[in-house]
Amino acid sequence: MMSVISILIMSMVLSGLWGEVLLFMGVMFMSMVLCGSDLGGGKITGLIEVDNLGLVLISLSVWVVGMSFLGSMQIKNLSLSSASFVFISLILLLSLVFSFSFSDYLLFYLSFETCLIPILFMILGWGYQPERAQAGVYMLFYTLLGSLPLFFMIMYIKMKQGLGNMYMVDDSGFSSVIMYLFLVVAFLVKFPMYSVHLWLLKAHVEAPVAGSMILAGVLLKLGGYGLIRVLPLCVSCPSVVFNFIISMSLWGGVVVSLGCLRQIDMKLLVACSSVVHMGSCVGGLFVLSEWGYKGAVGMMVGHGLCSSGLFYLVNLVYERTHSRSMLISKGLLNLMPAMSLWWFLMLSANMSAPPSLNLLSEIMLIVSLVSWSSWSMLMLAMMAFFSASYSIYLFSLSQHGAYLLSKSGFHSGGCIEYLVVFLHWVPLNLLVLSFYCIS
Repeated sequence: MMSVISILIMSMVLSGLWGEVLLFMGVMFMSMVLCGSDLGGGKITGLIEVDNLGLVLISLSVWVVGMSFLGSMQIKNLSLSSASFVFISLILLLSLVFSFSFSDYLLFYLSFETCLIPILFMILGWGYQPERAQAGVYMLFYTLLGSLPLFFMIMYIKMKQGLGNMYMVDDSGFSSVIMYLFLVVAFLVKFPMYSVHLWLLKAHVEAPVAGSMILAGVLLKLGGYGLIRVLPLCVSCPSVVFNFIISMSLWGGVVVSLGCLRQIDMKLLVACSSVVHMGSCVGGLFVLSEWGYKGAVGMMVGHGLCSSGLFYLVNLVYERTHSRSMLISKGLLNLMPAMSLWWFLMLSANMSAPPSLNLLSEIMLIVSLVSWSSWSMLMLAMMAFFSASYSIYLFSLSQHGAYLLSKSGFHSGGCIEYLVVFLHWVPLNLLVLSFYCIS
């Protein structure tokens, strides 16, 4: 069956049939959603086990990659190696699906690292600026060096316990804090936690729109998924380690949110906001509470849809004004009035306004973190305030004012552009009605 599916996808790619690829992905997505009720506690087939968490993240992967296809029509229209682009995107999607499906730590690690190769080719092949090679190498070395200790820990687990199944390994045999850090550092770099987040900013700035959408929408969630799988092995870790990681994440979120207020590049501002959101997710997971876990999973899904939609909106502006600077690309309310509504809706979700999934997730994360320490209210209040501040800052500076080249004008938006933003916003606000499927 898999060989037939592979042949179908390859023939579509080589024929340049983007619409057929998207239709096929849509059918696959609907079949996963309809079969999700049969998973229950997990459906095991050999080394593959998909629980509810894996199903949600696989669905998010298919959805975001499909949106990245629709958002990259310029590559197809200008014939910029479109077949290669679709092929690399599908390889990336396959790696993501395997990452969220494998129940063996070693196979998860291999598919986890394989995801770096397609995104590196995407940055190098379709990036905007000459610095894309530097950004690609920066991303590759940052994440590979961070995950190398994890490989040795997986080998140690297999040697000591004779198996590497995520649901059967226990925490016996871990004797030092270094071992616990080796297990989690790879995922903290990928998430990314403050102080190991610089690769993300460079990768976002140089990546094409599809690369940014997939990177923010799905690849960052690999870090959260990995933490959820390895944290049960760290229950005996000294609490001072977890307290340090939570404190670093929360204060890092405050510092980065302050940095967002001085950004002029729209894409860099959206990339920095990802670090802010992921900071509270890291804190919620390391509290080791049910509410922290559910809030982190909800935030990962909500942020994946919201951030991907914002990167697409920034690209729409870039395609028309050929600049991401808010000093040049401003006054868009006069030039693209209908698209300004979607800017408002997506930025409202970004600041966790109701009824978005981000709001419910953030409430759960706040409750779990306040239960960890009442002093965290200070950091959480500052993060919430500055998140709203930089969202309003981005909207006001980009939509209001006078466009620099006021004598010229451009098209307000096509049907496919409104469709992509709509398909980001609708699940972001409707999933809150069935939050049980997220957590």
